[in-house]
Amino acid sequence: MIAPQWNCPENVVAYTSTRYDSENAGASVGDYAGCNVGDHVGDAKEAVASNRASLPFAKSITWLNQVHGNHVVTLPSKETEGDAAFSAQRGYFCAVMTADCVPILICDKAGKEVAAIHAGWKGLELGIIHKTISHFSSQAADLMAWVGPAICQKCYEVDAVLAQRFSDYPSTIRQGETPEKFQLDLPAIAVQQLASLNIGVVVNSQRCTYCDDQQFYSHRRATHQGKPSTGRIVSVIGLR
Repeated sequence: MIAPQWNCPENVVAYTSTRYDSENAGASVGDYAGCNVGDHVGDAKEAVASNRASLPFAKSITWLNQVHGNHVVTLPSKETEGDAAFSAQRGYFCAVMTADCVPILICDKAGKEVAAIHAGWKGLELGIIHKTISHFSSQAADLMAWVGPAICQKCYEVDAVLAQRFSDYPSTIRQGETPEKFQLDLPAIAVQQLASLNIGVVVNSQRCTYCDDQQFYSHRRATHQGKPSTGRIVSVIGLR
């Protein structure tokens, strides 16, 4: 379990799960070995249910059906399809699953509002960060954001067409190993978008899901290994 390195209010619960830790080895086996919380990736339902139940404040978590869009679900809600969740009520925890995409946790300095964002390249392009921030009543300067474990720039090689989509963030793009390939820094794009919105505190975990196979699942790593699928970690935030 990883706790964001920020000075959030005491009533805010925030963490990112890991594949393995000393307190929770997880119930999943095989390609999903560890604490996989993704129930849509082919893992045994019983194992996923056990893993989810082992998480802190498990009964308070709302699980989204993530679709790589920019819709924000305001909790509590019967609606579950979206790639971000916002809550201003105690006991309704926001959560996003990732396996390379960027998880972002946000709270206000007064401990009254929280949100969790799933930001892959599509979400970043579609402005999901801006849409989520617009749900807060607090001023941007009074918000803090944590950019969680995601694939790093050296591990995320893309074609020229995708790289060009983020030409407004030139410092996040560098030449790949071949002329037609580029390395894209998704966490840095998220940090720059947060900064452009004048968020008061932005902390980048600088943890790579691809590099660290002991702590994280990685969709791209699994693909490179010829595996059909892999598990998911979850980033959670809520008010207690």
